[in-house]
Amino acid sequence: MPKINDVSDEEKRGLSIKNLPWLKKAVGPELVEGGIYLLAGEPGIGKTTLTIQILGDLSAQGLKVLYIPTEQSLSDIKRVSDRLFGKKDKSKSSNLENLFVDTIDDLSMLPWLLNKKILPRDSEYFGCRLVAIDSLQGGGLSTSAGSKFKSLLEFAETAKATGITCLFINHVTKSGEIAGPKALEHAVDCVIYIRRALRLRPLFVPKNRFGPSVLDPLVLIMDEDGLKESPHTVAEASTILGYSGIGDEFAEAQASVTIPRYGSRPGLSAPFLPGKKIQQLIKVLSTLKDIDVVDLSYDISCYIPGRHGYNAVLDLPIIVALLSSYLHQPVDRNILFVGEVDLTKQIRPPEKTYLAALAEFLCESKAKIKTVYISDKASDDLKRIKPNEIKPRIGDIVDVRGVPELDNLIAALWPNLIRN
Repeated sequence: MPKINDVSDEEKRGLSIKNLPWLKKAVGPELVEGGIYLLAGEPGIGKTTLTIQILGDLSAQGLKVLYIPTEQSLSDIKRVSDRLFGKKDKSKSSNLENLFVDTIDDLSMLPWLLNKKILPRDSEYFGCRLVAIDSLQGGGLSTSAGSKFKSLLEFAETAKATGITCLFINHVTKSGEIAGPKALEHAVDCVIYIRRALRLRPLFVPKNRFGPSVLDPLVLIMDEDGLKESPHTVAEASTILGYSGIGDEFAEAQASVTIPRYGSRPGLSAPFLPGKKIQQLIKVLSTLKDIDVVDLSYDISCYIPGRHGYNAVLDLPIIVALLSSYLHQPVDRNILFVGEVDLTKQIRPPEKTYLAALAEFLCESKAKIKTVYISDKASDDLKRIKPNEIKPRIGDIVDVRGVPELDNLIAALWPNLIRN
């Protein structure tokens, strides 16, 4: 038997993805030749886009690659490749000269495909350096599909032995688990998991035989050019001004929205705030278009001067703080937010006594407020209020903007984020 020092260190060759530098942070400097990679995520999250980005990059380097879609038609794949490589610059379409596509009826055909169309020297796909299968579910893989899983393993083992890298695309279940037989995760060398957070795509690498795991999210963003690293990779805390209706100080709502580490459970911390009310506000957020707040962690606090109890008019500052942190979009410190938010996203008007106290506060406040967002049903009333004979109307000193519901407020605060 050899001693450990007698075993030769067999250096693995790799496939460098030159135009996706963030991928090196995730899986290592190169995709290892003969490595088996599993890319998982919910439908529509960008798995196909990322796969074509990887294949197109290798193809542009002159490397032969093969893409096998099992759920989408070849014309669907062509549209994605045109968007990524040929729409803006037609010369980029030449990058795809070495990207081949083929179809199979189900995964049981994979060993035949490898032995007949890839490995023989005179076969059409001989010399392929990477084969991608998108997706395993479309190929018939399920928890109980033993024979098809056996065919997949046979294909993967032969590909590994001949130095062909495999990229398997896979769905996840409603609970977030990787679909298919549990043994699938053990059979692959590297698991890449993508999640959704509005325009953001947090990426994790919970398993990597070729390098360290990535359990904290590498945050990507999806645009028309595909997936790229987001400039906002660290959660931003946000502080938003409100008025509780008592005293001569601002109330301050603070929030930080974070993406949990892979395998960690989301959490909610809102000390000294009514728990049911905070849960209701997060539920309201989940009804907003293009806002996906599932499985996120929230840290929320609200400074209420004089240690008075929570007033429903602070709903709006808390929601804006949550959105500001989640979207990594700042809010001007000279804006004040007022209003209770109901389950239908409507912003309710405050009582007359509150409006009178708010008007007095706005006139006396040393921190000059330039804009107030309030229910459209109360905006005209606030504008007309004149605290006393020597003071001006509120509408003459502050820009009072009435908004009926949260969607209107988001459009007013961050118009660049609204999809046309």
